[in-house]
Amino acid sequence: MLATKSTVMQFRIDMGLKQEAEALFRELGTSFAEALRIFARQCVLTHSMPISIALPQHETASGSFAKYADPAKRRLEGGAFARAMEAKHANAR
Repeated sequence: MLATKSTVMQFRIDMGLKQEAEALFRELGTSFAEALRIFARQCVLTHSMPISIALPQHETASGSFAKYADPAKRRLEGGAFARAMEAKHANAR
């Protein structure tokens, strides 16, 4: 049995972000409202927010742990994931 949609929610969002999100959801074959319902349902099902929330890499590297970061190692590690994926896919051919 489908739940009746009976509650209206209103919130403010940056117009540019709203437009980008609407375009994305259209590409995915859904609406902004339906995407929010899916998000809410996943939060309830998992008892969490089913997204990863993190600071951008440049902020974390210069944040509270920056004094422990070895600049030479950071240069070596930069792009390591991309290089590993390239190697993985090159070997798969």
